[in-house]
Amino acid sequence: MTSPTPSAQQGASQQWVQSGPLALRHTLKGADRTHEKVSGVPDLRIPFPGVWEVSYHALHALAAAGPYLYVHTALFKNGVLIPGSEAQSGVGGVNVTLRVTAGQTLLQTFAAGDVVTLHAYRIGTGDAFIESGGDGRTGVTAHWVSAV
Repeated sequence: MTSPTPSAQQGASQQWVQSGPLALRHTLKGADRTHEKVSGVPDLRIPFPGVWEVSYHALHALAAAGPYLYVHTALFKNGVLIPGSEAQSGVGGVNVTLRVTAGQTLLQTFAAGDVVTLHAYRIGTGDAFIESGGDGRTGVTAHWVSAV
């Protein structure tokens, strides 16, 4: 697994931070509907205050062993869920597998030093993972839009 440090870039009119490219496989082991931080996705530290367009995509890998299995992902700011950042995928049926990339894009106000993290949980029975590699990517980006 590699987890590069998020980078901050500044240009004449663009200011952004991002994770990746990442190589990871995070097994979701927690109880149903219990968020856990996705290891392998580094924290994204906001370098200066303002309104930022935050976007993430997460490769969900599921292998159902019961009637259903879902993977739910979301972004957290300083350890608290960012409402509207949730994405979910799932399958129904025993011995059904799925790999799909899900995510969200939203505007959010941040202070300098705020930390954005990717979290996930599973619902149901089976094996659930967040993955990233050459066949599909997981990542988080933030692009500065305006001052507050």
